Parts: sequence; structure tokens; C-alpha cells
Amino acid sequence: MNKIGFIGYGSMAQMIAVKLLDQGKIRDDMVVVSSRNDGKTEELKKLYPNVACQSADEIAKQCGLIFICVPPMAVKETLEKIQPFLQEDVHIVSIAAGVELDRLHDWTSGQVTRYIPTLTSEAGIGVSLVVHGERVAEADKSRLEEYLSAFSTVKQINERDIDAASNLTSSSPGFIASIFEEFAQAAVRNSSLTKEEAFQFLIHSLLGTGKLLMEKDMTFAQTLDRVATKGGITAEGAEVIQDAMPEVFDELFARTMKKYEVIKDAVRRQ
Repeated sequence: MNKIGFIGYGSMAQMIAVKLLDQGKIRDDMVVVSSRNDGKTEELKKLYPNVACQSADEIAKQCGLIFICVPPMAVKETLEKIQPFLQEDVHIVSIAAGVELDRLHDWTSGQVTRYIPTLTSEAGIGVSLVVHGERVAEADKSRLEEYLSAFSTVKQINERDIDAASNLTSSSPGFIASIFEEFAQAAVRNSSLTKEEAFQFLIHSLLGTGKLLMEKDMTFAQTLDRVATKGGITAEGAEVIQDAMPEVFDELFARTMKKYEVIKDAVRRQ
């Protein structure tokens, strides 16, 4: 079986590699990593001694599946650098936001897929967004999706929707953390609770709500109906949120979508 390469080894690349190895989807002698961060690769090698650390050029020569895990503005340089060494049927998987398939096809002759991972996959849950280029063979699509399904739900999506969907998958842990940080702080300001107590209460509520939604196949509206008695305290609080949050989330999407366009424009000008 062809080896699997990771060019760039930040937090997302680390998550992907470790989850694939932990789940037994690949052997450690199949993995080759190119990284400027020796500390992270040494951590990986302590767990999986047969992982190889080599240059990007060597990865291109050896690997049939290569994850490109560098920042958006570094993708073009990375692909053009390894292009002369790539295997004929190589499958390139880019995790960079804002780098469109058209650009990736311009920079490499290989099969190309965009993949947007999420931090929640560290816990074995979350949605992996996938957009396959037209060159990708069905067997290679299936192989990649089988790998990703070991630690996430794989969702193929239209590229035009990937930015909005990324807000709901990849970025949402940060958004949720921001929201509930403010919720906890409000509880502290309006009671004698400590921040640690408020944090713990909210963590358990978040976990329980998520389990209800998933295991009971409940919607957000159904959950609200279950806990918010008409004219009661929860309904009063929910009304505050329903009045204030549409504007907040519309602004969130407006600003993040604008940021995606800024990145795309910068990538196109390269």
C-alpha cells in the first residue's frame, strides 16, 4: 500500500495522523511527515516509532496520498516545489481555507481534494467536509473517506457552500467557546458562583444537550420546547437570546465570509 505523507505538521495534521494511527486505519511505517516543528514530530515518534520524518520532496517521491497542511499562502509554493517528484496517480488533500480547487488544479497534476477538518474530531466526533476535484478516481475518494470516517462523519459538499459550512464545523468550537465564556462570566457577575463552578455547570449542560440532540434525534426547537414552559423563566431567557442573536450571527457570517474572500483574493493574486 502506498505511504501517506503530511507536509506541515500543525495541530490539525497532528490530529489526523494520530487518529488514523490510534484507530488502526494505517500502520506507522506508512506515515511520512515533513515539519519545521521537531518537538511535535518527536512526540509522534515516541508513540509510533516507525513514522518517518523526511523532506517534502521525499514525501512526494514515496507517498500516494499527501495531506498538505500548510497555511493558505504557502500552498502554491509547496505544491510547485514537490510537483516534479510526485507519483503519477498521487492524491493531494489540502486542508487550507480559501484555496479553491481551480487553484489547486493549476499548481499540481495530481488528483485534488479539499478537506476541512474540525478540532472536535480529537474526541472522535465532528463533521469532515470534503470537496473532490474532477480528477479524483472513485477508489481514491472511497479510500480517503474511509480513513476520515474513523474519527468523524464525512460530508461531501458543493465548494460554493464550503465556507459557510466551515463556520458550522471547523470554526464552531471556537464560536461556541466564545459564547459560553461570556455566559459563564455573566453568571459570575450576577451571583456568588466562581468562574470554575459556572464553567463546570455549563460543560455538563453542553455535553448533555449534545447527547440529547444526537441520541434522541431532537431538533433545537424541540429541545427548547422541552425545557421552556410558556411564561416561565427559561422562556424569558430564550426570548432575550432570540431577540439579540440573529443580528449577532448575521454579523458573524458577514465578517467571516468577507475574510474568506480576502484570503481567496490573495491566493488568486499569487
